[in-house]
Amino acid sequence: MKATISLCEAELTMSVRAIKTRMDRLLRPLGFAVRSATWNRKAGSFVDVVSVEVSKARDTATISAGVVDRDVHALLWGPPALFIQEPLCTVRVRIGELIDNYDRWWEVDDVTTPDAMADDTAASVLPFLERMHSRESLRQWLISTKVTTRRYPPPIIGLAILEALLGNPGKGRAILAELQKNTLSMDWGARAARVADQLPTS
Repeated sequence: MKATISLCEAELTMSVRAIKTRMDRLLRPLGFAVRSATWNRKAGSFVDVVSVEVSKARDTATISAGVVDRDVHALLWGPPALFIQEPLCTVRVRIGELIDNYDRWWEVDDVTTPDAMADDTAASVLPFLERMHSRESLRQWLISTKVTTRRYPPPIIGLAILEALLGNPGKGRAILAELQKNTLSMDWGARAARVADQLPTS
């Protein structure tokens, strides 16, 4: 998977600006607000996030997306900001995973790229966001993508919180205890312990 960079407005090239403009034409009428190359949309207790990301070489771009559960965010990261960046989402996905389960990138300087990215976002990303507007769906996505077998702690902690919020606090604490046992990071182990202390008891 390619490494990406987050872009501020001043860093947007003409080609990336064209992508952003086309994406904004798609997303703004659907209730999304934009900052730089990231869009947010509030949906009850959830926030939908769509982001254009550019490779470090700045020659290709892709779409990342996710959904934030505000209560999960509060326990894991603290109170949600007014505008949420994609890395802090409860569930996260690259567009290629939704299309054919391969990482997908577009050439930034290809004149067909803005329309292609917007069309694939409409066909694959927007339906995914709609499907994630329940805690049961968020939990099932994290389970189906096997986050507990990976070494990245945030989605594992997110899954534990969701289990507790859905009435399974014991299961949530068990997931956190396993993470504390296996993580090599003292900071993440301490965060997992703090979250466990804040989970509901029943």
